[in-house]
Amino acid sequence: MATTDVVVIGAGTVGASIAYELSRRGVGVVVLDEGPDIGNGCSYANAGLLAPSHVEPLTTPANVRAGLRYLFTPDSPFHMHPSPRLVPWFARFVRASGPERARQLTARMQELARHGVRLHADYAERGLETGYEQRGSLDVYLTERAFERARPGAPAERLDGNDARAMEPLLGSVAGAVHWPDDAQVGTQQYLRAVLGQAQEHGAEVRWGTRARLVPRSDGRIASVDTAGERITAHTYVVAAGLGSSRLCAQVGVRMPMEGAKGYVIDLDGQGPRPSRPLALREPKVVVTPYSDRVRLCGTLELGGDPATTTMSRLEAIRAAGRRGLPGLGDRSTVQTWAGLRPCTADGVPALGRSGIRKDLVVATGHGMWGLVLAPVSGDLIARGIADSAPTMHEAAFSPDRFGAARRFRRAEESTTAA
Repeated sequence: MATTDVVVIGAGTVGASIAYELSRRGVGVVVLDEGPDIGNGCSYANAGLLAPSHVEPLTTPANVRAGLRYLFTPDSPFHMHPSPRLVPWFARFVRASGPERARQLTARMQELARHGVRLHADYAERGLETGYEQRGSLDVYLTERAFERARPGAPAERLDGNDARAMEPLLGSVAGAVHWPDDAQVGTQQYLRAVLGQAQEHGAEVRWGTRARLVPRSDGRIASVDTAGERITAHTYVVAAGLGSSRLCAQVGVRMPMEGAKGYVIDLDGQGPRPSRPLALREPKVVVTPYSDRVRLCGTLELGGDPATTTMSRLEAIRAAGRRGLPGLGDRSTVQTWAGLRPCTADGVPALGRSGIRKDLVVATGHGMWGLVLAPVSGDLIARGIADSAPTMHEAAFSPDRFGAARRFRRAEESTTAA
């Protein structure tokens, strides 16, 4: 038996940020993670691009149209496998994709992302070695039609093809680009090591290889979190375990429907010329990020497939997009390829905040592709909510209770009422 102030389940970018923000406020924290070390699940690799203008709910009308259009295209940038298991999730996905909802939530998520980027900069100023660099970024358009539709707001600058190549000589014959001077980048692994290391410096305890189970109480609270060899009680239990959050929330009566959106990464040899800043190739939806020892290509959103498989046609499509946009990269050798599942809720936005179904449960999950850019702001909001009793999020759209009670708990309540 052990006792602490807060148990955080999940040591990915979001869980690590929560642990850091809590511990630096003097809160006692125990972090539990199933993996053997940092960078498990979707926190292993990421494009590393901190670009608030890219952030949006997954449930936009454009994404629904793309999902249907690409349903039978195996190498498309956005693909959904026709699976009966996916039908209830996709039905809710479509219902949540109204244009007005998408507009409002895009504005809100981009506001959060801008705050997140400022916190990334603050972390670097505090001495956390996250790999933070503010180089700006380019949205690169390969076709005139797509470039003509681009309508960026301030502080972005539109560049024609010649000006884009003058800024980034490795670019090929592109139609144009949009320069975002305030964008930045970090390294996923660097971020995790730095943030978890600082959490431990402030007294947090991190336990790897630990599978957790939440135990409910009959009074609407949580009795403990149980592991293979220990029972831990806390004032607050934070679930930030990516796709594993569905299982954990269900254990205490909170429904959290999520699917894994598979993303692919190709790391190329860093020898030779590299882009001077991250580039987002807009039509194929591939991000190219330069690091000191490699050039990373990241892309594709694939729903409903086998999580254990890697589709070679998707990797080749990403590599082909990189060659088209940046022929100056040449035929570099591949350092590694990787595919991971990003946790996506059925209505396309994260679950952030305290549950009303279980008063001592806080949820921070479902960030999809935006986990890294939103990690510091999620950590800050959750920590202020726990340590300072400040409201975490005001919008019902982000409530962890918005999907209702888990089925077996709802049936138990109905049986009690009937009796």
